[in-house]
This record gives sequence, structure tokens and C-alpha cells, in this order.
Amino acid sequence: MAASFFSKVNRLRQLHASSHEQFPDESAVQNKYLNSIKEPQDDIERSYFQYLCQEEFPVKSRWLPLKRWLSGLLVRGLLLRTGPERTGSAQGSGQPVAAFIHAGVTHSIIPASVQEEFRIQDFPYFGKRRLTRRDRQFFRQTVWKRYRHAGDFCLKLLLRMEMYSYVLSQGAFQAVITHSEYSYTSSFLTAYCRHLGVEHINVMHGDKFYYIRDSFFHFDRCYIWDEFYRKLFCALRAEPAQFRVELPPAMQPWERSDVPPAVDFTYYLQEESAPGLYRHIAECLRALQKRGAVVAVRPHPRYTPPEARECFRDFLWEDPSIGIEQSILRTGCAVSLYSTVLLQAYVNGVEVVIDDLTAPERFAQLQTLHYIMLDKPHRLLSELVHEENLM
Repeated sequence: MAASFFSKVNRLRQLHASSHEQFPDESAVQNKYLNSIKEPQDDIERSYFQYLCQEEFPVKSRWLPLKRWLSGLLVRGLLLRTGPERTGSAQGSGQPVAAFIHAGVTHSIIPASVQEEFRIQDFPYFGKRRLTRRDRQFFRQTVWKRYRHAGDFCLKLLLRMEMYSYVLSQGAFQAVITHSEYSYTSSFLTAYCRHLGVEHINVMHGDKFYYIRDSFFHFDRCYIWDEFYRKLFCALRAEPAQFRVELPPAMQPWERSDVPPAVDFTYYLQEESAPGLYRHIAECLRALQKRGAVVAVRPHPRYTPPEARECFRDFLWEDPSIGIEQSILRTGCAVSLYSTVLLQAYVNGVEVVIDDLTAPERFAQLQTLHYIMLDKPHRLLSELVHEENLM
């Protein structure tokens, strides 16, 4: 998520630079556009406004008119297609059942109270689909008659509704649980679930910045990790009454009795794509090592290329197969520019160090994009590198 996020923010920066304007902070650019949009009247309009925000930033595609036209043709074809009638499922007795629609994540991101409330069945994103006569009628009345000019918007909503329709045909579900606040389909799907008498619940699954992609969304319940995120999402004009603050098992403090401290600093790599950035990080870590610190480096499972290991041959190279719990609990300080790992370290009483040295431009972006760990107790890497009595 963070890799894609920063690439989009940088495209926005380049767009302003190309027009020879002085670039204001990123949140101000987004906030100006966000505040130009009126108050949404219902969940369908919330989805449409979130779509507008995502199309506007970082830069509107020149192919958008063609994309809308072709998508509109597909929507017309799908709405003309015959499908099964909805066979309403009787409400089962006993513990309520929820469908968990997810992209490969585990139940550990679902708060314990929700796991106790529902018996949860898993369904993958982009699984089977279906569209009933009742579904088509609902879509025509709520979306197509209002937004047929935005065919790509309508098509994505229709395809996602087809997925939900199939899932809800597989049992007597009282709720759908997902992790999709970033999707402009989310508010529409809340309206669709309510239409069927089903609750729509969202659970947070990764760190968030002030980014207009996450604007306007609405679920019946949205579980967040910290009060900080309520303020962040409300600033992005998400519906304010939906939020519940509860740490899921994945973010709860872990048992640490069997993990003795073994490392003074662990640097958690992220998306270090700039030339020479790995060497710059290594130089900073070497300054800590020369004063007696034991330093480890943990590669990112997706973004760190194999050749990066050569830059860190003087340090402990942490095998990614080591659980993140053990990694955090065995270190004295967790170091990174940005990472959900830093919040996990904070929750577990491990000191947090934010890297303000190796990518100062990105660090400046974090300051304007409301990064949560800048609001929590932390130290800066520059302080440690220049501190005389490190140990």
C-alpha cells in the first residue's frame, strides 16, 4: 500500500512542478479539492464522490471518456442478461453468521468482539458472481439512472455487487465483513447490504495517511486501531458515526516471555527505490554499529530486491520467515521511515525510531500527510546518529 501511495503522491508533485507552481503541502492540495464537493445525500452519492476523488488524484487520465463509454456498454449488456431469482435464505438459529470477503488476510485483523459475535465464513475477492432480477432492479434505480454518464463507475459497482450477491446466496448471513474502505464501491455496497437486511462491517488492515482515496466511505461499522484514525477519516469526510476503536488480535500486545532481547536496532525496509538509498541507510546504521550497537535489517517481502542484501552485509540480515512478532519483541528499537511495524512496536512497548535522514523529502511528506507515528512517542534517526552516548 505505502509503495503505491508514495508513487501517486510523487506524480501529484510532478504535475504541480510541471506547471511551474510552488508546490504546497500534499494534504492542502487534496483538501482543496475535497472541500469543493458538496455534502453527499446518500450512500450512492458517497461512492460517486469517492470515485471523483480517485479519478482526480494524482492526475485525471486522458483516456477517461473512452473508458467510461466502453464500460457503459458492458453495463448495458450485464443489465440485459437473464439471471436466477433470489432465493431468500431463512435466518438461522443460534450464533449469527458473517461472510468475510477478503484478499488473503487472516481472521487476526478482525477484532475479538466481532469474532465472538459472529461465526465467520471466508470468501475470496473476485470469486464467483451472480446477478438476480432483484439485483438488476436495485442497481437501475439507485445507480444507473443517476450515473450512467460515468460508465466505469457503474461497471465497478455492478461487478462488485455481483460478487456480494453470490456470497450472500451461499448461506443465511447477518453480516458481511471486509477490508475495503479504499474502494469507492464500499458505500454503495453498504446500501445494497441494507437493502437485503445484512450489516456491512469494515475492519482496518493497514496503516493510513491523509489520502483522498479514502474519502467519503460509509459502513454500518468500521473498526479502527486508534482514535487518531477517526479524526483522519472524518477529515476525509467519511461518515463519522460508523467508527469503533478496537485493536484486532494482529495488533494486540504479544506474549514476550520466550523472546529474549537480542538486537539493539532493527531497520524495517520498505519501498527504497531511489538510487543509492540502500547505501545511505547502511551508512546511518554503520554509525550506530561503530558505537557498539547490534543492528539487524529486515527486508520487505515484496519491495526489497535480492541484491539489496549486499549493501547490508555488515549487519544481521533478518530472514523474513521469522515471525514479525519475534522480530519486534527481540529488538530494543524498531526503525523505519514508515511502516505498520512501527505501530506494532509502539503497542508492544518497543521504542520507535523514525528515519528522517535517508529520504528527507519523504519524511517531509509524512509530516503533511498525518502519519500516526509522528503523533506517538518516538525518536528520530538523526538524533541517534549524532548522539554521543548511544548505549
